[in-house]
Formats: sequence, C-alpha cells, structure tokens
Amino acid sequence: MSLLEFITHILNVKFSDIEEATTLDQADGSLVIKVKLVSKISECPICRKPVNIHGCIKRKITHSTFVNRECCIVYMQRRYRCPYCEHTFSEANPFTMGSAQISTDTVVNILKDLKYPDATYLAVGKRYNISATQVTRIFDKHVNIPRKTLPEVLSIDEHYFPNSDYGSKYCCLLMDFTTREMIDILPNRKKDHIVGYFGEIKRLTTKGISCISELNNVKFISIDMHEPYRDIAHIFFQKAKVCADSFHVIKHLTDDFRKIVLRCARSTEDDTMIYLLKVFRHVFDHNKDLDNEPKYNRRLGRYLNYRDIRDLMFNRFPELKVAYELKEYYINMNSTTLLSEAPAAIDRVIELFECCGIDEYDELYRLLNNWHEEIVNSFTTINGQRINNSVIESKNRMVEKLIYNANGFTNFKRTRNRILYCLNPNDTFTL
Repeated sequence: MSLLEFITHILNVKFSDIEEATTLDQADGSLVIKVKLVSKISECPICRKPVNIHGCIKRKITHSTFVNRECCIVYMQRRYRCPYCEHTFSEANPFTMGSAQISTDTVVNILKDLKYPDATYLAVGKRYNISATQVTRIFDKHVNIPRKTLPEVLSIDEHYFPNSDYGSKYCCLLMDFTTREMIDILPNRKKDHIVGYFGEIKRLTTKGISCISELNNVKFISIDMHEPYRDIAHIFFQKAKVCADSFHVIKHLTDDFRKIVLRCARSTEDDTMIYLLKVFRHVFDHNKDLDNEPKYNRRLGRYLNYRDIRDLMFNRFPELKVAYELKEYYINMNSTTLLSEAPAAIDRVIELFECCGIDEYDELYRLLNNWHEEIVNSFTTINGQRINNSVIESKNRMVEKLIYNANGFTNFKRTRNRILYCLNPNDTFTL
C-alpha cells in the first residue's frame, strides 16, 4: 500500500481529492498527517460569481483512528473571497462537523464505545487521546433520547440516585414489559412530579372533544408496593389493571419470617438452639434440599441432615413451624395459581394469616388486604409470562453498574440519556 493509499484509507477520502499529503512521526510516538485537498469551489454561494482563494488556515484536528497511537490531522483549509459581493467563506470540511477540533470518525467511535455500560467517560477519553470533559461534551451534543410512546403493559420502578442535581434520592424508571424497552427515566419518584409528567402527556395527546389520549394505550401497570404509584395509576390509567409485583409480596413475607426466626433466637437461653437458628437458617429457604447425606455435628454429637436439624428447631419452637408452613403455602400458591383462581386463593391466604396469631405476620396480613385487587391482577399473563417487575429489576442492576462505574452521576439529563442509550439497543446518536 502506497503512502497516499494509506492516507486516503485513514482519512476516508478519495485519492482524487488529495492535492498534497505527508505523514510526520513525532518524538513522542504520535502521528501527524498534513493534508491539503483539491480545490472544488469556483463560484460564490451568494451571488454565484467567480471567487478568489483568500489564503489557507492551518487546522489541527484530533483523529484517533489508532487506539494505541495518538494521531492528528493538520488540515490546510482554504478561505475564499468573492470580489463582487465581498463574501468570505471556507471550503467544505470532510474531516469534522463545522469548526470542531475532533474528527467525525473519532466522534463516531467515541459514541459507539459509550454504548457499553462498562465504558466510562474517562476511559474512553484516554483511549482516543482526549479529555473526559471533551467526551461528555460529545455525548451531550449527539445523544438526546426522546421518550417512547406509552405501551400496553407499563412497568414502573425506582432506583437510588442520591447525587442527582434535581435533589431527589430516587429516580423513576418506566419500561415496556412486552418489548423490554425503557420508555423514560424521571428525576423524581415523588407523586407530585410523576403527576406533572403524566399530566403533560395527557395535555399534549388529547385531541379535541373526543379526548383520545396516549394514556389510553396502557392496559396493565406493574408496580412495587410504593403507594404513590397506585394513586397515580388510578388517576391517569383508570381503565388499566394495576398489578402488584409478586416478588415484593414474597419479599415482605420472607422478611417477616426472618423476624420470627430472630425472635426465637432472642427468646431462648439455650446456646444449642441459638447456634442452630443462626448457623442453619438456610434450612428454611424455599425448595431447599433437606434430605442430604447426614453429617456428623460435633456440637450435637450425632449425624444429622438438614431435615433433622430443621425438625429440632420446630420441636423447640412450634410457632416457627406454623410460620414456615404459612410461608411455604403462600410461595407455592403464588407459583401455581391461575388468574381465575387467584381471588379465592388470596382470600384463603388472608384468612390463614389472620388466624395464625403470629405478630410478625400482622404486617403481611394488612398488606394482603390493602393490595388485594392488585395482587390478584398480578396473576395476569401476557404472551405466556406473568406480569411482574423482574425485568425492570434486571435493568435496575445495569443502571447500578453505570452509576458504580462512574463513581456516581450528578447531571441527571446526561445520566438519563446514558441509561436509555445503553439499555435500549435501538437508541442511537445523531450527527
């Protein structure tokens, strides 16, 4: 490959467009490509009369085609002057957008790298021999993701975001449950802010007296048990079914059961029982294999498997056995019940928790009553999958990775665009 062929390949210009080109290796290992293009301008863009060359401007443009080697273009850009209307202008620039000091190819490569959640602005800047500040400016200029149309099944969740310049500790995430695409991210999960957000959508999409609104697209809403989300759903999505995420119900149940185990440990002075309750808490896990090969326990002086150990604790604490059986009953019911069976199944569960007489389960009993309709609705399936927040929770983990890699974000607008840009495969940049 000749030098000119190499240069045309690197600069992405045609061989016939180059009038003069040279490469210079610098002492620091960097590469300088000095280039002058063939003049193609003959008339003034204003009066369409012949123009004269009015000199050249030397422009230095960062062009990080080589990731492991700093490279720049020294571009001899002509200036033109019209002797008739005195208009002056520069020749078209094939390397950058306008007067930018970074080549378009470099900008594109930077934006492609930022598509990955693991890529930080600092690391990308080092890769392309520019500062992290320049990388953020490029991102802000070329990535501005609009919100998506509200879907048929809308998932709502929040994420801890304490450093936001909006002064809120949590941002609010909206996701299309069916396509797994993030719809939008709001800087605040407080009721007033979300009411304003959906109120603006209603105002913008209402069409005259027919009142056809984008909000009517939503048929189901999946939420955790944050009370304001339910209030907002009832205000703006009156025809939609609100579904309480089943994972959060089970989390309340397992948290309450854990409190019962801790109470049992605090209520006894039997060191052996305290030892069993602390070391072998995992025997109470759902679907735990309890019939393992017995192992010798020096503390108890005999061979025991997990079922033996669990039964020892049940014999000492009968209430713990009742609490465990209720926990397992609910989890099994939750995984096997059909939507048509759900109202009666939830009513039966409420009755069992009301009659059990275990103080720690009072919280769950109140929750099941308070969220009865939403819990029943959560047994709805779409395309064979039960409506829940598990997918948006997985998106939450990617958001956590983005924030962790950046050592925290403060600029919410940039954060919102970066999250949507990274999490939605089809969201891209504009040049």
